[in-house]
Amino acid sequence: MKFKMTAVFMLVCFLSSAIFADKSILYMSDSIHVSDYFNTKYVDMLQSLIDDDFGKGAVNVSKITKFDMNTTQCLEICDVLFNKKHQDTLILNVGDSNYHNLYGFAAYMKNRDRDKPVVIRESKNIYEINNEMLKLYGSTGKSTLTKVIGGVYNSIMGGGSDKTFKPKVVPNFYVLNSHFTEDNNFMATIKTYEQAWQLIRDSRFDEAKTFLSSIIEKKPSQSMLYYALGSTYLMEKSDGCELKALQCFEDGVLVDPLNKLNLCYKGLELIYMLYKGEITADVLFFARGISQYITFPSESLEAIMAINTVDYDEKIQTINDWILSDIDKLRNKAFTSNTNLVFAGYPDDIPINNLLSDYAKNSSKAMYMENDKINDQDNSDFTIYSMAKKIYDFLKGNRILIKK
Repeated sequence: MKFKMTAVFMLVCFLSSAIFADKSILYMSDSIHVSDYFNTKYVDMLQSLIDDDFGKGAVNVSKITKFDMNTTQCLEICDVLFNKKHQDTLILNVGDSNYHNLYGFAAYMKNRDRDKPVVIRESKNIYEINNEMLKLYGSTGKSTLTKVIGGVYNSIMGGGSDKTFKPKVVPNFYVLNSHFTEDNNFMATIKTYEQAWQLIRDSRFDEAKTFLSSIIEKKPSQSMLYYALGSTYLMEKSDGCELKALQCFEDGVLVDPLNKLNLCYKGLELIYMLYKGEITADVLFFARGISQYITFPSESLEAIMAINTVDYDEKIQTINDWILSDIDKLRNKAFTSNTNLVFAGYPDDIPINNLLSDYAKNSSKAMYMENDKINDQDNSDFTIYSMAKKIYDFLKGNRILIKK
């Protein structure tokens, strides 16, 4: 009995030292350039290095990692965490996701341009929307909306306002086919969707395309299947893959346009953000048209409309402004919470590193640590240890970790 009580006491002491450590370090990463396994080992090794030097329980290192997490999502998490528990040091490895994950961007633009009038669109059903979009794509140029859209995009593309924009990609408008029916067997669609993605992950692209096309022919109303087919084209990376993918995403939007969670809206966003040239004008043409008929558009559609340019540099500058706005809020939160803020550079040669480095140089209460470049998915223990040792030395060198 005495042994049991001693064991329980020791366990309570251990847990207390971990939870109520003298210092706390929170590491946040979006897991894009390194795997979740990498991040887990990285934090474990950093904890071991600190324990060896400062003793167990002196500093508690924790992590929050999520694939494709952008700065707005990071800020939302910090808003909750900081209200629950003080963090002595926050290490952030975020920002690159903002260039293709536009969650929160529409809200940022609305706040920035809050003096602009809010336009409420007319709401229509899917058949009305498809009919209106068919007129838009099949117009001879007499439609006022077509002239407006054509003038805007031809001006952007340098074609002059005297010509009507002619998109390269035209949707199939499955909703308007006589055999179109709405299928409500959602669970069966989920199973089909999972089977398709297993083929895609195994790089069996031809099989995936054949499988998905046959299912779409039978069940043309299930938007997620169009998303999977479009994703197959993008991952296959064949000639003209982005045009085929865009048609899939547009078709998928049109069969379920009023669903804000329709994955094909995300597909439009990905093509718009990741590609250059005229295909972005195609995305804008489609987005501008369909937004006329939806009262409450999806966030992806709102974000595309808010950026509203095919100029790649202008698009990236707009995203950079959004990132800087978010990290400025993070800096202010860290300042008021007396939290050390450290930006850890991605182990890759990407623009976000320079953006965060320059921000840290010109801001108080924010630091930047450049990481060495690593090969894709290099999960070797030596590489992970080297990165953990580098941040450990950085924390000591900047007197964030100080022995009593």
